[in-house]
Amino acid sequence: MNKYLYTLRQGIVTLTPFETLLLAAILLLSIASFIIKGEFAVNNLIACISATLGVFCVVLGAKGSMANWIFGTVECVLYSYIALSGHIYGDALQRLFYTLPMQFVGWHLWSKRKRNNAAVQIKTRYMTWRVRGFYFLLMLALILAFGYFLKFAGPHLTSFFEYMHFHVQPNYTNELQLWLDAATTILFLVTMFISTKAYVEQWYLWLVINVFSIVIWALSKTDFSFMTVAKYSVYLVNTFYGIYMWNKLSKA
Repeated sequence: MNKYLYTLRQGIVTLTPFETLLLAAILLLSIASFIIKGEFAVNNLIACISATLGVFCVVLGAKGSMANWIFGTVECVLYSYIALSGHIYGDALQRLFYTLPMQFVGWHLWSKRKRNNAAVQIKTRYMTWRVRGFYFLLMLALILAFGYFLKFAGPHLTSFFEYMHFHVQPNYTNELQLWLDAATTILFLVTMFISTKAYVEQWYLWLVINVFSIVIWALSKTDFSFMTVAKYSVYLVNTFYGIYMWNKLSKA
């Protein structure tokens, strides 16, 4: 059997009741979104598919399953379109040009950390305090720099996408949304990198990212807002599960 299909199968058949509950939650929210809108809209369908694939990705990632990178690749493409449509430029650009390639890097690096008794599960580890301090200062400096970049470049990016006949919102809803976009973008870049290294600390950063993302999309009034908030809400619940599971995997 093809190794990718085998990995997908193993990831799905080993789902626990709690993991299945999270997936059922996003599916029910997807159905609710169509009922609330009262119509079948293509954008809403894209948001629902992205949310479902995203939940598969984070649920499998929480248990250290290789299959999370496969679901993550497709979700990344869909979410890039969603973020561009919602004028969340920082998030869109990092997903398309960084997170998407990192799916393949993550697969490669995790392949080297497979457990002997589980072909699709990996060994996890902790950072030293020195490494934690380095990443904290790095993220703080990059968030400030990128926030000011978005403040300056936002209107120009809007003009560019309008010129390319890609309709987006005219600007950020407010200053808070801009800085949250900057923070989530940089945190996502760093967290995605350390996740490929199988560090437990990634889950504490995902916790912050998910909270910030919920606020961003709650402020963004687009066709994608409801399902994207729903997705990050399920992600948030899964984050605590990820912290618990990766602590266990690091000691096993």
